[in-house]
Amino acid sequence: MIIGCTKKLQDEIGVMSQKSSIEEKELFSWSANLIKIKRRKAVVVVNDKNRFGFVLLGLKAKDFVRIDELILQGIIRCLQQLKIKKEIIEQYLSDAGAIVYAKTNGPRHVVRLNKACELAGFFEDILDINNIFQDKLSMKLNYDLIKIDKSDYRHPCELILEDLKETYGDSIIKCEATNLVAKLDLGVYFSERRIVTPIDINFKKLHKILQIAFDWKDCHLHDFDVINESGERVLKIISEYEDEIDLYNPGCKVAFESEVFISDYIKDGKVIRYSYDFGDGWQHEIILKDIILDYDKNYPICIEGTEDGAPEDVGGIPGYEEYLEIMENTTHPEHERMKSWADSQRYRKFDIDFVNRRLKHIDWE
Repeated sequence: MIIGCTKKLQDEIGVMSQKSSIEEKELFSWSANLIKIKRRKAVVVVNDKNRFGFVLLGLKAKDFVRIDELILQGIIRCLQQLKIKKEIIEQYLSDAGAIVYAKTNGPRHVVRLNKACELAGFFEDILDINNIFQDKLSMKLNYDLIKIDKSDYRHPCELILEDLKETYGDSIIKCEATNLVAKLDLGVYFSERRIVTPIDINFKKLHKILQIAFDWKDCHLHDFDVINESGERVLKIISEYEDEIDLYNPGCKVAFESEVFISDYIKDGKVIRYSYDFGDGWQHEIILKDIILDYDKNYPICIEGTEDGAPEDVGGIPGYEEYLEIMENTTHPEHERMKSWADSQRYRKFDIDFVNRRLKHIDWE
């Protein structure tokens, strides 16, 4: 495995790298640079073939002594984020071989590396300063849109999956998942979505899934309630951006949505209630069904849906009923105005293909 280092990184790790004479596939070659983020030394590493990469932060002298180990762990962690099978990761590392340090492999790779370093500096708010491995920041880099040619933009995480499939076959992803059913009470009917999602998501990510599934625009407050079999609320889950947590007095425990995981509530008899837009008062009932042991995707999919959702700011159930009445009557004097208003809200009827395209590229942060 070739690690093409900038001069700055070479000096830090004490390696006099020469231009590599080893003929190595780009998939097994990486470029690395030393930068500072929040006055801390950081190493940004990107793959030469697909620009997939990761960030190490807060490195000290003792860490640069074991930089080989940290780079290997960084590669493993970012591949694990994509749910790559353990045996595929092991085969990749075996095929790549031992780390060999070299100079960066030409201007093209330096430009790519510099762009990744520049992007890494934009997301100081998601840094985990207590951890060398910056998983959230690495995810930001890997889900960024990069220019492939004059008219094509792709995500590095997509590109590395294609490269790994080309090398090791199509079956490279495996993870546990769960079936969930979400029902939105619209008064005149329930709008339902059946979704399969990886099991290791927290309630912050569940919120993002539900926003896409029901075509909400994430412009209002939300929270979750966990309800036991007796109908009692046993836990309230709120956004970490809620700055008035002390005002909550739900008579039960309160937790932040980034700290609670859906895996704790699969098949335990509890129901999850998701409230969105406290003014309109939309209520969603969520039931987590069973566990799928060999899910072959690393993102959620909507497998079934019934009925459309409601436009944002329609006025809750009474407003939605009035909206439907006007929209169903093309001769109603308010019909055109209401249609124009719905368009201004970017309202869409349920389209499962559109939902799944958005779920595939969901921004978890």
